[in-house]
Amino acid sequence: MSKNVLLFLFTFLLQIHFSEAQKKDAPIARIGSSVITTDDFKTRYEFLPHPSATHKDTDSLKKEFLATLISERLWALEALDMHFDTLKLYQNLLKPIEKMFLRDALFKQEIESKVKITDIDLIRAKARAKITLKVLIISSPDSAESYEIYNQLKKGAAFDSLLKLRPDYSLQKEPVPITFGKMDEEWMEDSLYKMKIHTFSKPMKNKSGWFIFNMVDKVSPPPDEAATGADNVKNLLKARRTKLFGMEYLTKLLSGIKINFNPDVVMPLPDKILQSFNRRREINPGDSSNYHFTEFDLYYISSLYPGEKLIEPIATFEKDSPTLTDFFYYLLVEDFLVKRATKQGIIGLLQKKLNDFVQHELVTREAIRKGMQNLPEVKKDIQMWRDNYLSQFVKKVFVDSSRVTDDEAYQYYLKKSGNQVAGLKVHLIEILSDNLDSVQTILKKINEGEDFQTLAEKYNQRKSTRGQKGDFGWQYTFQLSEIGKIAESMKEGEVYGPLKVEGGYSIFKLLGKREAQDSVKQSFEATKDQLKEELFEKRLYQNVTDGTARLAQKFGVSYDERLLKQLSVTDVNMFTYRYMGFGGRVSGVPTVTPNYEWMGVWQKQKKLLP
Repeated sequence: MSKNVLLFLFTFLLQIHFSEAQKKDAPIARIGSSVITTDDFKTRYEFLPHPSATHKDTDSLKKEFLATLISERLWALEALDMHFDTLKLYQNLLKPIEKMFLRDALFKQEIESKVKITDIDLIRAKARAKITLKVLIISSPDSAESYEIYNQLKKGAAFDSLLKLRPDYSLQKEPVPITFGKMDEEWMEDSLYKMKIHTFSKPMKNKSGWFIFNMVDKVSPPPDEAATGADNVKNLLKARRTKLFGMEYLTKLLSGIKINFNPDVVMPLPDKILQSFNRRREINPGDSSNYHFTEFDLYYISSLYPGEKLIEPIATFEKDSPTLTDFFYYLLVEDFLVKRATKQGIIGLLQKKLNDFVQHELVTREAIRKGMQNLPEVKKDIQMWRDNYLSQFVKKVFVDSSRVTDDEAYQYYLKKSGNQVAGLKVHLIEILSDNLDSVQTILKKINEGEDFQTLAEKYNQRKSTRGQKGDFGWQYTFQLSEIGKIAESMKEGEVYGPLKVEGGYSIFKLLGKREAQDSVKQSFEATKDQLKEELFEKRLYQNVTDGTARLAQKFGVSYDERLLKQLSVTDVNMFTYRYMGFGGRVSGVPTVTPNYEWMGVWQKQKKLLP
C-alpha cells in the first residue's frame, strides 16, 4: 500500500474522529452569547419525563423540547439583566444545590476514583453470587458473653441447644438466608463463604454487636436468579467498597472536630415545626404536602423567631458558622418528611438532619479547599440549575399581572357563554401529585399496566377531584388550561405526563372526546372561582408566551434544525434521580414546564420586521 493511500486513510479517520467529537458538543441553539449544545439537549431530554410519541413524531417532540430549553435560557438572561441573581431568596434556595455538587465532586475524586475491582475479586464474587448461605446466629452485645458461648461450643455444646435459650431463637425457626452483597461488612461475608457446612465461627464484631454463625447449608438459587446476581456483582462490590472508603474518609476528615449546637435556636425547633404543620392543616385540611418541610413552613417558622435569631449560628464553626436560615433552606432540599406530625417523631428526624447538616457543611468546606468549584463539570451542573432557578424567579413577576378580579371574571363569563357554549369537550381522569417519588412510582405502575383509575384513587391529590377518583367528568378543553390544550391532540386511552402545573405534577388519561353545544345552566356565582382560575391560567400562559417571544427578539435566537433532526435520542417516559456523593439527591436534571408556542409568535414577529 502506497504512502499516499496510508496518508489518505489516516486523514480520513482523523476527520471522522473530530467530526464525531464536534457533533457531540456542537451548538444546537444560540441564545445571545449563551449556547445549548447537543450534549446539553440530549441530557435534559432523556433524563426528564416527556410525552410518548403516539400523537406526535419524535422530530416534533424534540423541536418543542428545544424551544422549552431556549425559553428557560431566555428567562435566565432576563433575570440577570434585572439583577435577580443578587436576591437573597434566590441565593438561599440555590446554595444547598451548589454545595451538593461540590460534595459530589469531592466524593468522585477522593472515594470513587480509588475503588478498584480486580479480576480475581470479580471471579470470586460471581461464584459466590450463585450460592445462598443458610445460617443460624447467636448474637450478643457483650464480647465476654459471646466468647463464653464460643468456649461452650468448642467443648461440644450443641449450637441449636444454646440458641433455644436466647431471644434470637424466636426469629430463627428456619435458618437465615444470606446472599452475596447483602452484608455491609465484606470481611464478615468473606469469612462466612469460607466456612464449611456444620461448622461454627469465632465471635465476629460489627457496629450492631457480637455474632457467632453456624453454617447449616449452602444452596444454589434458581438459574434465572443466579444469572441476575452474577450480572450485578460488580456493582455490588463497587457500592460496598465505595461505602467503606467513604466512611473511612469521613472518619479521618471529621476526627477531632467538635461542633456545639446553639440551644437558643435549636431547642424551640420541634415545637415550631409541629406548630407550622398544624397551622398548614388548619388553613387547608386537604393539604397534599403531607408532612414535608415546605416553603410555607420556612416562612411560617421564620415568623415565629425574632429576626436576629434567624441569622444566629445554628452550630459553632471556627469561622463562617451556618445560620438557622441556612438550615431551613437545607431542609427544603433534603426532604424533611415525617409520617405523623408528632413532637417525638419530629425530634428524632430533626436530630438526624442537624447532624447531617453539620457533616455536609464540613465536607463542603473541604471540597472548596480542594478546588472542586473550579472543575468544568461542576461549573456546568451548577450553571444548569442556576439558569433553571433564575428563569422561574423572573416568571413569577407575571403572576401578579395575571391576577383576575371578580368583574373581569364576570365579563369573561359573559363572553364565553352567552346562552350557549360550543366547542370540544374531553373526559379526563387525572393524578396530581407534589411528590416526585410518587410520580416515579405512578409512571412505573402505569408502564406495568395497572389500572389508571385505581392509581388515581390512591395517589391523586387534587382536592376538587379527590372524591371522584381523579375524574374531571366532561369539560370543555378551554376550561382545563394547558391540560385541555394537550388533550385536544390526544387519542382516547392515551396517557400524558407528568406535566408541571400549579400544585405539583399532573398525569392524565383521555377517556373520551366529543364536539358539544350545551346550555349554560350554572350561574356565574356557582362557577366564579373556577372561572377566575381558568382566566388566570390563560392570561399567565399568554403573558409568558408573548414575553418569551419578546425576549427572543431582545437577545437573539438561532437553532440548527438539521442537527436537531440528526440527533438520536431515547424516548423513555421516566423520572430519574441523581444520588450525590456523601448523601443527598436531586432530580437527574432540573424540571421544565413546556413552553414552545412562543416560537410561532416570534417567527411571525420576525417576518413583520422590515
